Amino acid sequence: NVEAHLLGSSGINAEYGGVTEKTDSEIDRWINAWHAKHDSYELLSENCQKFAFEFMVWLTDGNYKCDHRPDAREVLTTDSEFINNKGFARAEDGNAIASYGLGQGQASAGPFNLGAKVGQFNAQAVAGPGFGAFADADLVRVEASLGNIVGAHAGLNANTGVGARNGNVEAHLLGFGGKIGADGLEVNTPIGGVNCSLM
Repeated sequence: NVEAHLLGSSGINAEYGGVTEKTDSEIDRWINAWHAKHDSYELLSENCQKFAFEFMVWLTDGNYKCDHRPDAREVLTTDSEFINNKGFARAEDGNAIASYGLGQGQASAGPFNLGAKVGQFNAQAVAGPGFGAFADADLVRVEASLGNIVGAHAGLNANTGVGARNGNVEAHLLGFGGKIGADGLEVNTPIGGVNCSLM
């Protein structure tokens, strides 16, 4: 039996992206195979962000949650990965999260990024690191960004919650609100929003 663990970093910037049951030996084999396939580093394509994203997708069998804008990478999720109808629930280290989604997909070429989500629902309680309670409900979301500099999204959401998570302080009520912190500044409405880096 393999114990499932939340994926994420530690500290105030901790973000939980999914649950894995992969073993250490499976992980070692995947990493070695990825490095053999991508044997040279390219600043805008074959880079650490591409590795991290593809690693997360593989670790979670496509059942992941990632809301950050990448700086630059080359990624294309296939049609079979878009509609995955999956979810996960886990409580660990002061963070309880339940996440469910009908589908999501991403395409990136260098600093240009496009993403789409359908039926994404998350409930999260954070008691350290960070604090707060959040209910995220995106019926549909389409987003575009230029690296981690500027981005915009459109769709329908009723996100509600207040607190600090993922390195940001945020407050939302039925889709209206915003956040500031590690992801820059973001202003949201129930039908869309904009964000920018605070370098």
